Amino acid sequence: MYDEGFVINKNSRPAKFSLINPISQAAIQPAEVTTIKEKTRRFIARKIDWEKARDRNNEIGDQGEEFVLEFEIDRLIETLSINRTKATQNVQHLSRLQGDGLGYDISSINDDGTPRYIEVKTTSGGFNQPFYMSKNEKHFFEEYKDSAFIYRVYNFNRETRRGDVRIISQNELFSNFTFDTITWQVTPK
Repeated sequence: MYDEGFVINKNSRPAKFSLINPISQAAIQPAEVTTIKEKTRRFIARKIDWEKARDRNNEIGDQGEEFVLEFEIDRLIETLSINRTKATQNVQHLSRLQGDGLGYDISSINDDGTPRYIEVKTTSGGFNQPFYMSKNEKHFFEEYKDSAFIYRVYNFNRETRRGDVRIISQNELFSNFTFDTITWQVTPK
């Protein structure tokens, strides 16, 4: 038996390797080894610099919000036929002014003058790249319905600070997108 947890039977050709249970010292059967290998393949270890990933995501998120701020001002100028000064007065970058946690990033107005709440989701990838919403953001969209919009910025170029925008209504968000839970908050009972 080897310290690495296996034995070799050299009496057969070719030699056979068997894994050993470290507690019972019994050979693990080939079918069980296959099951262990299959399970192991589903989980891939990789080193992730979480701080660097967070900083990169924050940077592209901030740039996307700045891009949407200008995009929304231009939308108001075009659809409402108002000047830039008036449009700028009606578009506020609230995540910058008040911080995150409101459930949206930018406030604006709809074509009829009612409030429009904009959550910006930015990626350098294509439109179908998944994006993440907090529980708070999801609840905000459930509450504010027709006033809440995702401005999905995709194909975003960090150098030019430009990308494509698709405006997703609350109804479209809940009808045409799947919400998958990928993390769990776990507390003692």
